[in-house]
Amino acid sequence: MEGVGKRLAKGVVWTAGARIAVNIIGLVSTLLMARLLTPADFGLVALATSSFAIVGALTQMSLAAALIQHPSPEREHFDTAWTLNLCRGLLVSGILALAAEPLAAFYRDDRLVAIIYALSGVTVLSSMSNPKLVEFNRRLSFTQDFIAAVPAKLAGFLVGIGIAIAYQTYWALVIGSIASQVLSVLISYVLIPYRPRVSFAHTRDLFSFSIWLVMGSAVSAVSQRADQVIVGRALGTHDLGQYNVGENLASLPVQESTAPLTAVLFPAFSRLQSDPPRLRAAFVRAQRLMFAVGLPVGVGLALIAEPLVMLVLGPQWSQAIIVVQVLSTILALNSLSSTFTGAAMALKRTRMIFQRDFAVPFYRIPLILGGLFWGGFVGVVIARWFVGLISICIDIFLAQRLLGVSAVTQVVSNWRTLLSVTLMSAVVIGLQHLGIDRPTLGTIVILVIVGAVAYGVSMFALWLMTGRPLGPVQEALDLVQFWRQRLSGRALGPRTNT
Repeated sequence: MEGVGKRLAKGVVWTAGARIAVNIIGLVSTLLMARLLTPADFGLVALATSSFAIVGALTQMSLAAALIQHPSPEREHFDTAWTLNLCRGLLVSGILALAAEPLAAFYRDDRLVAIIYALSGVTVLSSMSNPKLVEFNRRLSFTQDFIAAVPAKLAGFLVGIGIAIAYQTYWALVIGSIASQVLSVLISYVLIPYRPRVSFAHTRDLFSFSIWLVMGSAVSAVSQRADQVIVGRALGTHDLGQYNVGENLASLPVQESTAPLTAVLFPAFSRLQSDPPRLRAAFVRAQRLMFAVGLPVGVGLALIAEPLVMLVLGPQWSQAIIVVQVLSTILALNSLSSTFTGAAMALKRTRMIFQRDFAVPFYRIPLILGGLFWGGFVGVVIARWFVGLISICIDIFLAQRLLGVSAVTQVVSNWRTLLSVTLMSAVVIGLQHLGIDRPTLGTIVILVIVGAVAYGVSMFALWLMTGRPLGPVQEALDLVQFWRQRLSGRALGPRTNT
């Protein structure tokens, strides 16, 4: 387990590096595009991509997860996964191509037809990605995640920005995405040699694990994209653009700050599936660390949302402010329950994931429709907060049922994080009341630095006051010590034992 821990520590760093690089590129791209294009352009493309996301999720097969969980996949397992993914890509492409004109009529915008045709073609190519990349994750090697993700994202950024500068058209968003996906497929075959063959030999074997994930993903995608469909149809592409960009800005910092750990949870939990006590301990440790990272990031983003949006996007994006403020807080709280999925997959309890996802549309869609009727754009955003709160509660109680970790323990054990974030918020709000709230880079930097210091000092002080217990602070100190020793060892060179 010591070796596994070291590989996970290294994996977290590489995954973090990849995610940070990819999302810095994505954030810069969004900010520049927001200056060059209009909210209606973003809304138009969001309508098309939402349609693909829904149909794609309805045909999702989660084969990568099945290959990771399989004890010893053979060549035919990978061939089967590649073949099934290709069939899925052809199916999604065909369905959307046939639905292009009806969708354009439904949304009352003929421009959607050409966008959907373009995305249909690249969907087939994307489905041919190399399935053997999961071998790296199976070995808890995440270096290749950086190599696979960053160049593709950078290519899409350069292509999209170039088109936006030259033509200022929504096609910049579409073609940039296509360029990124094409290069991603090519890189997947450079990283690990593989010549795919058509095979259906292990279809049943792979589906026996992933069938519930498939069904859950389908239901989840429909419910998660319902708000974009409702906003786009009822309020138009301008409001949808504000909503979509605001949601992306709200989710990016929280999800990406916790993504390095999330990426290694399923493989790590899978190694502990036969040892329930150690799995429970690992789950609690991971949950505390996720919450200690995600909560201050999300709440901090909500606190600086107004000057940040006005500075980086401009006055035309003012509606996105409330989206960022509301969604970033609930996404921050969601980091408390986000470890459940990895644990359920590791224990092959994917049916529980499906049952959870199946329940979501029954409260998500009515709440969003009620919010739209009650308060229009703002009502939808507030409804999303309550949807998130219900989902968090469900995940916490399912984790209790799965692992035996009580809901009270999951919440109360994070009291130091909750108190530290409360103190951080009080400090930042106090500075804003003193006049440090203008939409300037200097103001935002000051608020971020002061907030981070306030949170860090509070966490460290509470850790000392409570007897230095195991938890996020100790995990952080151990990780720093590990990498300091590793780097100092490299600097000194190899040593010989005497």
